[in-house]
Amino acid sequence: MGSRSLGLKIRRAVHADCEELASIYQESLDGLDCCMEVQTSTESFLNLLNGFQDREALLVAQGDDRLYGWATLKRYSDRVGYRVACETSIYMRRRETGRGYGSRLQQALMELAKDFGYHHIVAKIWASNTGSLRFHEKFGYQVLGVQKEVGYLGGEWRDVAILQCLLSEVGPYRPDLA
Repeated sequence: MGSRSLGLKIRRAVHADCEELASIYQESLDGLDCCMEVQTSTESFLNLLNGFQDREALLVAQGDDRLYGWATLKRYSDRVGYRVACETSIYMRRRETGRGYGSRLQQALMELAKDFGYHHIVAKIWASNTGSLRFHEKFGYQVLGVQKEVGYLGGEWRDVAILQCLLSEVGPYRPDLA
């Protein structure tokens, strides 16, 4: 997980990262183009980290002096039949997009999904966020459909695209995950 490229280290988030994680997320919230929230806090990230179950993680993309972005991998559901499915999210500092950092973070996230035994990855993205849709499609995600007017924010109805990526190398059953 401690891979380095492009001056970047990918690692698991720690409590000391929470203020910076909230700052990165707030940039996306302020952009009003990808999230159904309007405000976050350091405390919300502390709660997130403290609430993770096994096979869940928050990864960060760290440069020499700061974090460039973060990504989560969470169980899709606690129901045993869904043990092969997870949901991911990825957020980057706005000024750091287009430099390859998000791609490295996404690759690490997908490798972790394989390591955790997930076969099916879900991502939910605003249908109007074409940059994020294209980014995910680069990694094998496919748009399954769009939930119309599933949210209302900033005075507008928001549609959300549901994407999936199947990891064919991860089988349908693992006794250690049952």
